[in-house]
Amino acid sequence: MSNSNTSSLQSIFHSQWANPSDILSLLLLIGGEIVQKAIAQLVGLRVPHRRHLHNEKDDAAYFFTLTPVAFSFGWVAYAFNSLMAVFGNGSLMPDPDTPIIVVNTANGYVRDNNSWVLGRFLRDYEIELERKLPSLWPDPAPVNSDGKARNVSLRIDILEVSSSIDPPAVDMTWWIGWVVIVVQLGISVIPWGLWGDWAIFMVTAAGTLFSLLSSSLPQWISEKWAWRRLWKPKTLVLTRGNGNQYAIVVVSRPGDPDIEALASARAEARSGTRPLFLVLTFMWMCLLITVSGIQNNRWFLIAVGGIGMLQNMWAASCVRHSSTLGLHLKPYSPRSIIIGYQTDRAIGKPRDEERIRITGEEELPAQKENRDISDVMGAIMEAEKVIPGLGACLVPIFFPGTIEYDEGPLYNNREKNFWGVAHATMKSRRKEHAMFIASGGHRVETNNCVKSAV
Repeated sequence: MSNSNTSSLQSIFHSQWANPSDILSLLLLIGGEIVQKAIAQLVGLRVPHRRHLHNEKDDAAYFFTLTPVAFSFGWVAYAFNSLMAVFGNGSLMPDPDTPIIVVNTANGYVRDNNSWVLGRFLRDYEIELERKLPSLWPDPAPVNSDGKARNVSLRIDILEVSSSIDPPAVDMTWWIGWVVIVVQLGISVIPWGLWGDWAIFMVTAAGTLFSLLSSSLPQWISEKWAWRRLWKPKTLVLTRGNGNQYAIVVVSRPGDPDIEALASARAEARSGTRPLFLVLTFMWMCLLITVSGIQNNRWFLIAVGGIGMLQNMWAASCVRHSSTLGLHLKPYSPRSIIIGYQTDRAIGKPRDEERIRITGEEELPAQKENRDISDVMGAIMEAEKVIPGLGACLVPIFFPGTIEYDEGPLYNNREKNFWGVAHATMKSRRKEHAMFIASGGHRVETNNCVKSAV
């Protein structure tokens, strides 16, 4: 390669890294989903003010929604994606990113969760439990015969609503959003103060304004907490289902939010959401065109967008307390934690006297109430003692498989006879098959009822 070509490449690289071109407009189209989840996390705090009408009696209360989601590279992509959703199903909130089911203990009805709030609540609760183990256990975990702690089969946490009127709590993540916005504006002022280039500040200020307006639409509030008030007590279970070791029980009383209604709520666009979002999308498109024309001091704008993207990513993924999601809960006073431990293989099933204590015929001291609960079924049985119907509705969730004889799909007597005998002798034939496997494939001579039936 000639010296002229080498110097030309060096000049290109130096020019690109000194003042990047054609990258800002591309960056603005990346990360729309992150922005949506960040808004869903932080939206909720409303500041009331009053508007004076003709008479003092006609004063009306209004609310400003303050959502500190910083201007970042993903906002333009988010605006276009959300515009499509608003004119489609009318939804601004993201879909749940944690698949869970909601079980009504009164009738055992199981429904899939459609609420992003409930999905995040269970995800964050589980993460907090994993982080704080074993300090959250009510008593030191029992140990196996080898001295190691026994694994948890099922943990049931019972919570009750502590407040039905308090607004969502504000935490450090919410305040960090405002700090990042101030830092962004401070960075954008530097080229204006040093070289008189106010374009970076204009773009940053406009992007921040559009971000605050986009995340302050009233529909965010009505969609995030689309519940009604209860007129009678209700107890619900939130869990991922069979195979998961956590189940969260929420006890609600009359006047509390109906969490089951939140799980099944459907989005309905408010009357002013579509035109407002159309205007905001047009403004974001104008900002994208403006950014494409900036020629100088692009690194400052990249720094502004990069810091904003980090804040968006943190807000979208961080673990927060349930009160920040509008769920003000406290431990259920009669009993809040039930833990079933895996059975020690060396010991096998609990001894008869232990089984008596587990089934409630002999009460255990409070500090040892979890120590003798064996496996998933033991925890479910304990849950039934605390809240009638709770354990009964969990049995089909964690023990869903049943094999019963049903001659409905069978057409002739040969099939009915075969499967009738098969179900009747299934238990003994399973033992025979286990012996066959254990013997290394040598047939054990026993009477084969099914073969004879055929």
